[in-house]
Amino acid sequence: MMPIIFEPITKTDIKDALVLYNHYIKTSTSTFSIAPLGENEMEQILFSGFDRFPSYKILFEGKFVGYVLMNRYKPREAYDQTAEVTVYIDEAYHGRGIGYASLKYIETFAKNHSFRALLGVICAENTGSIKLFERLGYFKCAHFKEVGKKFDRLLDVVIYEKLL
Repeated sequence: MMPIIFEPITKTDIKDALVLYNHYIKTSTSTFSIAPLGENEMEQILFSGFDRFPSYKILFEGKFVGYVLMNRYKPREAYDQTAEVTVYIDEAYHGRGIGYASLKYIETFAKNHSFRALLGVICAENTGSIKLFERLGYFKCAHFKEVGKKFDRLLDVVIYEKLL
């Protein structure tokens, strides 16, 4: 099995990440974005402007298959030990342990940079993501009822937390 490689995202990766993210916008409730994004919007997602909150491309079999990133949970200094983690993997590569390895990778970064808590914000019907986060020791800490609307359906959001 070829190794999973994580490298810092660069501006040349924006198009690959955009194709992946726009696919999920059109086909799933993994994101609550409704209209496809442009390159500038994707750049804002991938590059927070803070070294403390990085983004990594995920390479498998020599191909870009996804990305994993950390974002500020809230823009207040008191929350600087907390990050929201996000991972998107090309559907063709689901079930190969790439999501698991990606979250483990970002957790190691977080531990090495004095983070205390990681959060996963997930649409409640996204059972695959929920199982992934639970498998890594995240626990459900919040459940928001009908806070998003996509595909003409009201959707719940759950938050999973892991204390490092």
